[in-house]
Formats: sequence, C-alpha cells, structure tokens
Amino acid sequence: MRLILLLAFLFFAHFGFARQKAPILERTITITFSNEKPTRALNQISQLGNFSFAYNSSIISDTETITFSFINKTVREVLNEIFKGSISYKEKNNHLILTRAPVKKPTASTTVVVISGYVEDAATKERVADASVYDKKSITSVVTDEHGHFKMKLDQKDQTASIAISKKDYKDTLVTITAPGNQYLNISIAPLTKDSVIITAATSLPDSVREEKKPEEKLTLPYQDEPNVQNISDTLYRKAQISLVPFVGTNGPLSGNVINDYSFNVFAGYSMGTHQIEVGGLFNIDRGDVRWLQIAGIGNLVGGNVYGIQASGYFNVNGGTTTAIQATSFGNVNFKDFTGIQASGFANVNLQSVHGVSVAGFANITKSYSKGVQVAGVANIQGDNYSGSQFAGLTNIATRRIDGSQVAAFFNYGKKVRGTQIGVFNYADSLGGVPIGVLSIVKHGYHKIEVSGDEVFYTNVAFRTGVQQFYNFLLAGMQPKPYDKANTVWTFGYGLGTAPRLAKWLDLNIDLSSQQVNKGGFTKELSVLNKIYVGLDFHIVKKLSIYTGVTLNGYLTKATFTDYPVLFTDYQPHIFYDHTFNNNTNMKLWVGGKLGIRIL
Repeated sequence: MRLILLLAFLFFAHFGFARQKAPILERTITITFSNEKPTRALNQISQLGNFSFAYNSSIISDTETITFSFINKTVREVLNEIFKGSISYKEKNNHLILTRAPVKKPTASTTVVVISGYVEDAATKERVADASVYDKKSITSVVTDEHGHFKMKLDQKDQTASIAISKKDYKDTLVTITAPGNQYLNISIAPLTKDSVIITAATSLPDSVREEKKPEEKLTLPYQDEPNVQNISDTLYRKAQISLVPFVGTNGPLSGNVINDYSFNVFAGYSMGTHQIEVGGLFNIDRGDVRWLQIAGIGNLVGGNVYGIQASGYFNVNGGTTTAIQATSFGNVNFKDFTGIQASGFANVNLQSVHGVSVAGFANITKSYSKGVQVAGVANIQGDNYSGSQFAGLTNIATRRIDGSQVAAFFNYGKKVRGTQIGVFNYADSLGGVPIGVLSIVKHGYHKIEVSGDEVFYTNVAFRTGVQQFYNFLLAGMQPKPYDKANTVWTFGYGLGTAPRLAKWLDLNIDLSSQQVNKGGFTKELSVLNKIYVGLDFHIVKKLSIYTGVTLNGYLTKATFTDYPVLFTDYQPHIFYDHTFNNNTNMKLWVGGKLGIRIL
C-alpha cells in the first residue's frame, strides 16, 4: 500500500512539475464561465494553470460578464477569446503580466494589423513547430515556436492580405484576412501524402547498355537548415535590398527566399539570387542564380548558375554552371561546367568541364573534359580529355588524351599527347608531336638499349628514349685495364638525336652527344668529348638491329693539366685539328667510327 502511495505521489509530483515547466500561455485548461466577471474569471484561470496574474485593475472592466466554455484550450487561447486582442501578455517567472495592448493609429494609406494564433496538423490536431508564416507583399514573416504559436505585425495598405503558411512535408496554405482590427487565427495545414507527390520512374535499360552514373559533388550552403529555407518553395522578388548580415536587412527572415535585382550587403548577405548587381563588404551568399556582376571583399558563394563577372578578395565558389569572368586572390571553385576566363592567385578547381582560359598562381585542377588554355605557376592537373595547351612552372598532368602541347619547367605527364612536350622530364603513353627535354619517355614510342664500341671506348652502353623524330639518350663507356685500375679510362654522358625511317628495315641516325672522360677516379679538370654521329640502323629481326656509322669527335681539355687519360691504345686516328685557345683550352678533332647492336 505504501509503495502504491509513493508511486502515486511521484506521478502527480512529476505531472505538476512538467505542467509548471510549460510556459504559462501554453498550459492547457478546461473551464466554463456563465455570466462571470472578468476579474473572477482570471482568478479561476490562474488556479487551474497554477500561476498568478499581475495587472493594473484599471485595465480590466467588471461592467461586462463572460459566458464561455473552453475544453483543453491553452491559456493564450482563453485570454484571446476573452479580451479580443485588447490586452497584451508577458511572462515573468510564474506570473503573467497583463497590460493594455498599444493601439497604433493607422495612417491614411496604412493599417496596422497584428496576426497571431496557432498552426496545427489537420490530421492529428497537433501543433506544428517551425512553420513559416509570411506575407509576400511586405516580405514580413515569422516562424512558429515549439508550441506552434506565431505572432506577426503587418503594415497593411490594402483592405485584405493573403498570409501564406508553409512547412516542409505539408501542403502550402493561404489564408486571407481583412484589415480592420487584430486577427487571431488557428490554421490547419494538411500533411503531404503519397498521392501529393509525383514520382517519375526511370526508363528501364538492359544491363549491357545501362551506364553507371557517378554521384555528382554538390555544394552545401550555409543556412540550409533555416526554417524559411526548408519550408518555402515560392520565390519572391524585390528590386533592391540592403543587409547588414544575413537575415538582418530589408528582406529580413525571408532573405533566403528573395531574388533581388540589386543587392548591397554591408558585411554579408544571403538571398535566393541576384539579377543585376550584388556587392558585399565581406561575403555574398546566393542559393540560386547570379548574373552580370558580383563583387565581395572576401568571397562569393553561389548555389546556382553564374553569368557575367564574379570578383572577390579571397574566393569564388559556385555550385552550378558558370559562364563568366572569375577573378580572386586565392581560389575559384566550380562544381559544374565553367565557360570563360578564370584567374586566381592560388588555384582554380573545376569539378566538371572548362571551356576557356584558366590562370592560377599555384594550380589549375579540372576533373572532366575541357578545352582552352591552362597556365599555372606550379601545376596543371587535368582529370579527363583536354583540347588545348598546358603551361606550368613545375608540372603538367593530363590523365587521359590531350590535344595540344605541354610546357613545364620540370615534368610533363600525358597519357595520349597529340602535341609537343617540353620539360626537363617528359612522360607519355603515346605522343603525336616531339618531346623536348633532358629525359623523355614515351611508352609506345622509341626505346633502344644498345651496346657498342668505338676507337676510344671498346665497351659502351646507352639507353635511348623518346620518339623517332627526337629522342634523348644516356650513355656510359669503359676502356678497361684490369691490372691497372688507376689508369682505367671510363666515361658517362648525355645526347640527343633523330632517327628518320629510310625503309621498313633501315633507319638513319643523327646524334649529338657530350661525355665526361675520366681516368681512375673522377677527372675534375675539363675533360669533355663531344661527338656528332651519322650512321645507319639495320633491322635484322623484330626488336634487334645492327648499326654503324662515322663520328666527328672534339675533345676539350686544359693545356696545363698533364694527368689526362691516354685515349688511344690499339688504334691512333688522324687528328686533323689540334689548337689551344687564349683561355688555355685545347681542342683536338678527329674522325672516328662506331659499331653496335640495339634491342627493343
């Protein structure tokens, strides 16, 4: 028995506490008045609601009586029905302070109307929180509180006003009110059902022709969770707006639902879009399209398409297609196709195609097929086919086909290159033009490993890479002296050349090379052998050839240095030119020969 009493006590204590925790105006009561004076009615209401009233007795008249019946109504609803909007309510602690409602005299052209009430679910009768209640003409709006209540003041010029109520997953509702007097409304909104939504089925395709679509990157904007942004599908229009920060300006809480012709944002602004000009001291944020001119001190953030000129001090980020001139000190980021000119102090990043010119201090990064010109201080990175040329201070990377040239100070990479590669190092799967650099590798190009001998070095190895029109090669050679390592002569060097095809089985070779000649260890004094080689390459079988030719040799040394290697041991060619110049450099010229085999 004691346990039952204890549980009952805890239940009622909890119930009373929860009831007391609710705002006074939202506490529900059931009460009936029959010719009751207002002051006595207030006493009964306060007892049922477990609170107290505070008011000046002069504002409550007992000359009239009250006859009403209320069943499960909030205190607010009861008071609204009793006083018809003539009394204002304010909560403080557990007291409800009553004051006379201010009466604003209407002007000749404007009537002031206060609209208040509840928004409820038409099916369940539950109150709906975070519903948007707004007037399109005046751009006035409020959002229902957690109890579904709203209060909105309108400066109404016409005799009637249309108040719209919108809530995500509910049908839009329109209520017409008249101008005279304040309005108290209980508005029901109907939830959307399956029949309310049109579903379009995708066309069924066979697995053999169905193409798997990769999910597109989408731009997430700030304030997407704002109730008016979530609820309202209508687009409102204004000639011009001024804002201090988002939602603090002439468009107020409906800023994110309004398209403006002209928009001026002192610090930052938020709108549905701009049709002419938008200027922001720090930021411009637009959910939809922007056209013609957008300027921001720090950044522009646009969820839709951009047409015209977009400039900022730090960044431009666009979620839709961009047809414009973009300029910023740090970065331009476009989630869909870009057409125009973009210039950035740091990077241009495009997640779809680019048709135009991209100039960046650091890098241009593009994901899909593009065409135009890319110029970057450090790198150009192209994720799909590209029609145009790439110029970079460090590297160019084209992961698929590029119909153009790549010019970089250090490295070029292209899968299929239709133009020329110019850089210290170049790599391509296939190349339609000529690679120019210290080392160029073309996977489906010209590769040769060769072993040869000449009048100086009986054993030489070299690796040739590039294309037949133009290739590079690295070489090394030795004149071995197994029993006299201190006098062993060895060499390494670099060369370039061309191999025009004379017949299916025969190539012409023309090479220029330069190599360091050493004795024993590395010879630190000038000891450079330069060669011009002209010869023939005979294809014996696939990936095997024999080549031979003549060389014009020029050996440069210092005349005052005496510890040079002996070049010729078994054969002494005719040195037809031996001259020491004024700078103490000696040159010897002779004609020699070369014979070797090549594989690959």
